[in-house]
Amino acid sequence: MSDHIISVPSLQNHENVLLANDGFDIDESTCLMLHPEAGPGGRLTNRTMVSAGAVQSSCLPIYTTTDIDAIASSASEAAADINVEGNESPGIMPGTLLQLKRVDEYFERARNTWIPRDSAVQKPASAVEEDKYGAYAFTVTRRFDITGLGSKNTIDIRSEWLRSVGSKVIGSVAGISWTAKPLKIDSNILLAFLPSFDDYAAALRLLQAPLPDDKITLVHLDFLMSTLRSEYAAPLAEYGSLLAHGEISFELLYLLFVPRSILYTVCPVTRAPRAVRLVCADLQVTNAGRSWKLDVEYVEHDPSIVDRASGSAFRTSTPDFGFAKLQNILIHEFKGATKITSLDAYPLKYVVEAERLKAHLIERGHKWVKLQGMHHKYYRGTAFHRRGRHVKVNITSRIMIDRVTFTQIEPNYTLPMVSTTLEGDDISKHIGQKNASPAEPAEYNHGNVPAGLDDELLLLASPIVYGFSLVEKLWLEFNVNHVTSIIWNEEPFMNLMLPQSEKKLVKSLVEAHNAEGSGFDDFVEGKGRGLVINLFGNPGVGKTLTAEAVSEHLRRPLYSVGAGDLGTKALALDSNLSRIFNISSNWDAVVLIDEADVFLEERSLRDIERNAMVAVFLRQLEYFRGILFLTTNRVRTFDQAFKSRIHVSLRYQDLTADSKRRIWVAFLEKARGFRETESSTHAASLTEAELRDLGERRVNGRQIKNTVRTASAIARSSGEEIGYSHLVHVLEIMEAFEADQGMA
Repeated sequence: MSDHIISVPSLQNHENVLLANDGFDIDESTCLMLHPEAGPGGRLTNRTMVSAGAVQSSCLPIYTTTDIDAIASSASEAAADINVEGNESPGIMPGTLLQLKRVDEYFERARNTWIPRDSAVQKPASAVEEDKYGAYAFTVTRRFDITGLGSKNTIDIRSEWLRSVGSKVIGSVAGISWTAKPLKIDSNILLAFLPSFDDYAAALRLLQAPLPDDKITLVHLDFLMSTLRSEYAAPLAEYGSLLAHGEISFELLYLLFVPRSILYTVCPVTRAPRAVRLVCADLQVTNAGRSWKLDVEYVEHDPSIVDRASGSAFRTSTPDFGFAKLQNILIHEFKGATKITSLDAYPLKYVVEAERLKAHLIERGHKWVKLQGMHHKYYRGTAFHRRGRHVKVNITSRIMIDRVTFTQIEPNYTLPMVSTTLEGDDISKHIGQKNASPAEPAEYNHGNVPAGLDDELLLLASPIVYGFSLVEKLWLEFNVNHVTSIIWNEEPFMNLMLPQSEKKLVKSLVEAHNAEGSGFDDFVEGKGRGLVINLFGNPGVGKTLTAEAVSEHLRRPLYSVGAGDLGTKALALDSNLSRIFNISSNWDAVVLIDEADVFLEERSLRDIERNAMVAVFLRQLEYFRGILFLTTNRVRTFDQAFKSRIHVSLRYQDLTADSKRRIWVAFLEKARGFRETESSTHAASLTEAELRDLGERRVNGRQIKNTVRTASAIARSSGEEIGYSHLVHVLEIMEAFEADQGMA
């Protein structure tokens, strides 16, 4: 036979049989598949070929020239078995044969159509290629990249004893599947956990009555550790030498950053020291160069967990706590060796006075846990608000800590979300499950630390709480270190320039409302449950102070807003009032709307927009459940509908000389610890004549406060005690300004 491919009709499927003599190289593009039953006992040579265009790369038999006669002699018999339509199963009704048939289609350019052919015989899915290295406890495998220049080492573990030890020592680490066979682990991971394997082996040696499995485990573990120390002797020796001097190189950072180890870093928001837990460290290469990317996590409080996952999955003592991801920390490539403590993150044990820092972080963690929920606190320091980046805001005021309301009012503000429970369960596994328990409404937290939060977890607690500044009217992120308890002050109520009967009336009303919890209701549910008090009079006579004094007396937050905060359109007014009243109801806050005249003025036929605003205000007032103070200057212009909705209206008279004298004394006491005695004053105090003179001045309470504050600043700048001369100097400037205004 010549060195050519010969094709003849196959016996049973109209395909071509490839014929070749030994030694002929058949072009794959001309190879056609042969039906396995073609030819009666045709012999196979040792040569095989892969069919071009076949879906599966299967080895196909090639018949030799000695098989040609046998094939040809049976060809006519096979043709007789085939009906005219080419049906392989004559006599069977079309579409009734219940057998799996695999067919490949090949495109024939000459005919410009797809030609069907029987698929090659495939191995059963259960047939698994035998592991040629299965007898070894493990193999050290080098996998070269596509260029053939770089390589990556893995330890392929087949020993079930080593698999068991590894799952206990290494635990859950990204990229490792403890059920895979063989178990492939990056050699860098094993080297990083080498000290932990040493500890495990030492514990096995200390067993008084080791089991047979313990003995086998120890033998396998010793062999693995000795192999690692032998194969990687150079980097381990270099690492030990660098550690002795508190240094590390970029190439050996994988030995320093052990998964689940506790790292020290600084908070990206507050810049306060904090501890985080390392999830994994990955070497990444970009156009900017190489860097280690540290994926870290910390303990966070997230009330939305029970909204996002099944309540049954979190029946623990810490249902709202879990691990959240901090932004990735990048360690950019550096040359040579550097101090470990110069890195942006490094193991906590290398911190100077590590135990002292650890104790501080745990103490802060206790405080942070107690601040979860809803709290009325005082804050003095820098707070933060994210507007693309974090903006610093200096705060010296009372705040409300309330993450739940924060999320409701600022839904587009990104707050950290817990992704893993403290028990290590992935939250995403429970999202969408039924019977989820809804998040409980915000309530005052009594400061109990859940039993499930031990010191190791408190060490990882966030240094941030989320809430609202009652003065700046901003939702902010607060540094836990700057949050303190409120020192309540009963003096404002005592210093109110109101007749005693009116003081007693206000006190009785707010205490009664506070005690009954707005239990009294209208015939229509939800209506008329609030307490509305109108305070009217000239500016600076104590109207605002009354609301402040009531909040101090009740020890409740004071939510104070001005007319400008509510908007000048009915739609904006409705939205803002709804938000303010809902928030204040959640917080049991006393609400003060200052200068509310514009909303309470009598309606007219010509101003439709203002009429709409009055109607909105009336409706919102009807359904408010808390204590509301309104301050106004023009009581005679009230709309008639408001009179029936206001429980008490108090008129504030202009301050008398004696009232002003008492206000001067009160603010001077605040300014420099001034104390008036019944008979006389000490040397640094004002004389009685000076106090009488100040009382005769034409100023109101707010002007007195501003005068004392300004005079105090002038005195401090001169290194002097505040005195009469400083006060008179400020008053003369104020009076000159008012005289100029009068002339104008």
